Amino acid sequence: MAASKRIIICCDGTWNEPDDIPTNVTKLVRSIKPIASDGIHQVVFYDEGVGTGGRIDRFIGGAFGRGLEKNVLDCYRFLVHNYELGDEIYCFGFSRGAYTARAFVGLIHTVGLLEKDQLDQMRQVYKYYRTHPEQRPQTQYYDNYRPEIRMVGVFDTVGALGAPTPFLGKLTRGWVGFFNTHICEQVKHAYHALALDERRAPFQPDLWTGSLKDDQYVEQCWFAGVHSDIGGGYEECGLSDIPLQWMLIKACALGLEFNDEYLLTLCQPDLHMQVHNSYSYSYKLLEKIGAGESVRRIYGDPANPPINVSIHDSVYQRIAGGKYRPPNPDFPTADKLADRRRQIRYMATDTPLAQLTLKEFAAHCQLLDFSAAGGARIQYNGELKKGDSVSLKSERFGSSTAQCVWKKGNQYGLQFVA
Repeated sequence: MAASKRIIICCDGTWNEPDDIPTNVTKLVRSIKPIASDGIHQVVFYDEGVGTGGRIDRFIGGAFGRGLEKNVLDCYRFLVHNYELGDEIYCFGFSRGAYTARAFVGLIHTVGLLEKDQLDQMRQVYKYYRTHPEQRPQTQYYDNYRPEIRMVGVFDTVGALGAPTPFLGKLTRGWVGFFNTHICEQVKHAYHALALDERRAPFQPDLWTGSLKDDQYVEQCWFAGVHSDIGGGYEECGLSDIPLQWMLIKACALGLEFNDEYLLTLCQPDLHMQVHNSYSYSYKLLEKIGAGESVRRIYGDPANPPINVSIHDSVYQRIAGGKYRPPNPDFPTADKLADRRRQIRYMATDTPLAQLTLKEFAAHCQLLDFSAAGGARIQYNGELKKGDSVSLKSERFGSSTAQCVWKKGNQYGLQFVA
């Protein structure tokens, strides 16, 4: 059944406002087409995040996580007011906005959708959601409809175990923590971009764990950089544009449509940009009293391992340049790195021109990324069909024969065959 419309819930991080340097969530919001090429309306709700008011609100919201309940319920209210049977739902978030997006999905899983004339019960509904599952009356919201969530895409989730603020995590866990980090059965596709180089102890990432059903798919991918090198917010954003591009590709594959021309100016990945330093002097002071540095573990807690964890090819490409080594103790060893380098899909971060030849007709296209042994993703203003055989020539890999295996707008996936 074709979607009636697409509802996109977007939740930004702590202290992020749309007029600031844009985060990846803000970039997503600004680039989503209001009406897709198939005529389907794409309706966006944007939540600014915790602590975006005055000074007091910024401190209390940022330090203690207060305001998260309001943000979750604002998302929920919007969905109740706008959802119709058959709509597709997408959710995106960064930092504690990622926590908000995941809590919003958890609320839908726990209580379903209220009727519009029942929205005066939202406080009770949230209290029920925040009650430990073993202490809830299990049949209270049993009959409520629970819509499918087509995609959840989050950048470096923090806050699931309490506000990511020194000494306040345990104190705030009662009102902002997850009871578990499992994927709700309503979520069909979930993607999580994570920061390899973040060292602040309160900013521990909250990866998805547990098991999946046959109709669910999850990817949790690590990228070079600190927290805001993944979710955006730095003026020098070439590094954070790498996970943004990754997330955009996932969303496009599931049907969400973006303004490609706008994205070309907004999303410009730069593999060689320096990793920022978020480990400020104040955090170094806290390290001396036991609340400072904590290098992240890629594969999490062995007793509760995360689902489908991988390391993005751009990390290996950066390592191959000889000036980068991730700090993580469980990063793959040198021999595994050597094997992986032979399979790297290289990012063409400056989108160089390549020559495409189809049945003696030659034209230029933009090379977006490629794997010397696998294929390439190109942007081409002409027309290719699935199965078309083409010749692709680039200074990056020479000349190869390829077959078109997918199309999305003016982007094409080519698989090398010779």
